[in-house]
Amino acid sequence: MHKIYSFSTYDTYNKVGREYGNWLAEKGVRYGKLADTERYAREYIETRLEDGKSVYTLKMERSALGMIYGHNIEVLLPVRHNGDVKRSREETSNDKHISRTGKYVDIFTVATATGCRRCDLKALNINSLVERDGKYFLDIKQSKGGRDRLAPILPSKVDEVRQIFECARERGKRKLFEHIPKEIDIHGLRREYAQGLYHTLTDDRALRDEYLALYPTRHEKVKSDFYRDREGNVFERDTVYVVSQALGHNRIDTSITSYLK
Repeated sequence: MHKIYSFSTYDTYNKVGREYGNWLAEKGVRYGKLADTERYAREYIETRLEDGKSVYTLKMERSALGMIYGHNIEVLLPVRHNGDVKRSREETSNDKHISRTGKYVDIFTVATATGCRRCDLKALNINSLVERDGKYFLDIKQSKGGRDRLAPILPSKVDEVRQIFECARERGKRKLFEHIPKEIDIHGLRREYAQGLYHTLTDDRALRDEYLALYPTRHEKVKSDFYRDREGNVFERDTVYVVSQALGHNRIDTSITSYLK
C-alpha cells in the first residue's frame, strides 16, 4: 500500500474517488457501507482498461482505490515487455529485415537498455560504463546539443550490457561499436527503453528516488505530483522527469508525447 505524502497526491486520489463514485451511481449501486462496494473496484479498473486507459493511469487508479478500501485491490494489469512495445510512430520497413538476434544483437541490447541516440552509440567506448552505489549507468558525453548525461541501465539488462563491455575490453577494442546500420530504428529502441524505465520506476519508488537525486532539481511550479494529458492519461511527474533526463530531454511533455504514449 502506498501512503499519501503530499496534498497534490491527495487531490489526484480524491478525483479518482469521485469518478469511481459517479461510475457506481451510473450502475445503480446504492450508497451504504463502504465495504459493500468493494466488489465493484476490480470491475471498475477492468472497465477503464477496456476504455483504453494506459497502464500508468490504471496503476494510479488502482492505488487510489486501495487507499479508499484500506488494502491493495487485486486486479492484474497488462505487463508490457520490450518485445511488446510499439517500436515507433511509423516503423520503417528496412528495420524489419535486421534481426535482433543476429550480427547487430549488441547494438539492439545496448540501445534498448540505455536509450542511446545514434550519435551516442557511435561515441561509446569501453570507459562509458560506470557504476555508482551498485547501480550501473552509461556516462554519455557530448550528446545532442553538446550535453553530457548519465543514462541508467535497465536493471533487467545490466548483466547483458556489462558482458558486452567486458568482451570489448578483452578484444582490445576502444570503441564499443564500429558501425551502426542506418536501417535500425534507433528512435523506436529509445521508446522501448523509456517505457521500460518508466514501468520499472513506478514499481520501485526507492530506485526512482535514487535516480532522481542524480539529476538537477526541478524548479517549475506544479500543482500536482501527476501529469494528466488531454486524453486523460496520468503520469507520475517525478518518474517522467527521470526518464526525460535519462533520454537527454528537459521537457517532460516531450518525453510523454514522443516516448511514453
